[in-house]
Amino acid sequence: MYTEISRRQFLAVGGKVALGAGLAGPLLAGCGGGGGGSGQVTYWSNLEGAGPQDYFKKNIEKPFEKANQGTDLKVTFQPPAEMDRLVRTALQGGEGPDIIMTPGPAYAQEYIDANLFAELDEYSDQYKWDDKLLGWAIDLGRYEDKLYAIPYQLQTMLLYYNKTLLEDKGMQPPRSRDELESMAEELQGQGITPFAAGIGDDPAAIEWFPTVFWNHYSGPDALYQALTGEIPFSDPVFVEAIALFDTYVQKGWFGGSRERFFSNGFDALHADLGDGKAAMNIEGSWFLADIGDFFKDSGDAWDWAPLPPLRSGIPAELYELGLGSTLSVNARAQDAEGAAAFIDYLVADKKRAAEWMAAVPAAFNAPLPFTESDFPASMDNRVARQLASLSQATDKGNFGYTAWTFWPSKSDVYIQEEMQKVLTGDITPAEFCSGLDETFTKDRKEGAVPKIIKPGSS
Repeated sequence: MYTEISRRQFLAVGGKVALGAGLAGPLLAGCGGGGGGSGQVTYWSNLEGAGPQDYFKKNIEKPFEKANQGTDLKVTFQPPAEMDRLVRTALQGGEGPDIIMTPGPAYAQEYIDANLFAELDEYSDQYKWDDKLLGWAIDLGRYEDKLYAIPYQLQTMLLYYNKTLLEDKGMQPPRSRDELESMAEELQGQGITPFAAGIGDDPAAIEWFPTVFWNHYSGPDALYQALTGEIPFSDPVFVEAIALFDTYVQKGWFGGSRERFFSNGFDALHADLGDGKAAMNIEGSWFLADIGDFFKDSGDAWDWAPLPPLRSGIPAELYELGLGSTLSVNARAQDAEGAAAFIDYLVADKKRAAEWMAAVPAAFNAPLPFTESDFPASMDNRVARQLASLSQATDKGNFGYTAWTFWPSKSDVYIQEEMQKVLTGDITPAEFCSGLDETFTKDRKEGAVPKIIKPGSS
């Protein structure tokens, strides 16, 4: 499951529907105590597939209604690629769900600027979200010291590897750039693709790689400075990261060749990893839900590791923050208390969240302070280890930034489209970064950059 594919597909087919200044102001009249926690609460979900949807209806919707007598939770499953457009269109017509899901902080900020979200501070106090949720999650949902959004469906980028293959070669997952490069050269010399990779099914997925190289080469401190306008994206530290990725692609380390990087589909590259034709794969944590399927035929074992630092001074364990969604209460909600109660039920109870995260991997990832022991025995221990590691590292401020969560939409589309031109030699890494800086500067002037939370190292 790759939730962010919905955001990228949506951006690719025409961008966002303007909210319009005319919606600001009057909507606040519908905010407040709501219906006292009784009445109908509407929620549009981005869950896809009969399995996750049926699980939600049986194990979330009905139990919530039983625990909150008098509240009728009406859930509608919307196509992820259409969610934002449908919500915006509905709000412009004075309608829309009571609980609003957005594809990320940049989108949430637009709603907040248009006064479309209710303030959540009273509910945060009521449900003690400051005590329950990871601190960065609350910080990310605050705008001008008021809480409007709760981050949800937490994601990151990981290094997956064919454990059987590496052990047979006497190798371990790389812990530095030197180890990565020496491994890649040795594997390639033996006819094994170092990294299964390809964007044939989704060219916009190329944004994963600038995300990874900027975080693990340039570093979270430099990214924080760039995203807050302190330094330009044309700075050499960003250019060098893009040049390094380009070099690896040209060597054939990603996908086997530059041509195959552009043509490989997801099933093909995942099969190469499972069959031992490729040794490693850089992909998001959503792949944990499906990776086992690609190892069944070979019988090989798989595992994951943090992505290695590619330059001195970068933390050894660093996780990019990615969000599949944020949750907020519609300022017009007639039962704001009921809506807030459902957000608490869905996000903030560790035991329930752990059970859901085990039952439907990658769909219910909540920003909670997990340890491995919090998860049921039914969860794959590798998945439990990843979720606990992500929680603990980011709680310490050891996090970076994913393009689809922290870059505004125009800048993100620029990355998706122009990065491909770097690999084909049509533009240089320096030209790419200069163009990004121009686009990002415009985004900043338009107020489109979401709130950027500071990493612990800054």
